[in-house]
Amino acid sequence: MQHNSRFLSAALAAVMLTIPALAGGFWITLGNPEASSEAKAMNAVLTVMPTGCGNPAEAKVSAIAEGIVNGKRASIPLKVKALTSPGLHAISRQWPAEGKWVVRVVASYEGSQTSVIVPFDGNVAVRKSAKFSQGAATSQDAATLLASN
Repeated sequence: MQHNSRFLSAALAAVMLTIPALAGGFWITLGNPEASSEAKAMNAVLTVMPTGCGNPAEAKVSAIAEGIVNGKRASIPLKVKALTSPGLHAISRQWPAEGKWVVRVVASYEGSQTSVIVPFDGNVAVRKSAKFSQGAATSQDAATLLASN
């Protein structure tokens, strides 16, 4: 009986420690531009939405295309368009057709940052290979994903 009591106490403590870690989360959700007539009209190749506690619709979202063209690294700051649906942002293709590319997206809200790096096959986002992370992904993180795809 005492063993069960200790196990229950330990399990309860683990749950109580986990709840604060989950509360207040901030992350990016990848969307399909085909699902938004507004994104579709602007020929978006990717939509993103910061989500979590607070008001993530007010998050600042930035993006950079990082690629390898003719054996050389290239970085291109991208224009991110806020859509009329609160928090939804669209990114159209603003990088050359040649080369191998990923898009690094960073969202910032009330001192927190979250990011995702999405590889592309032509104009198609390869969502299953996207790498999500808390904090701002770096150019080195993008280079690692470029090398692995």
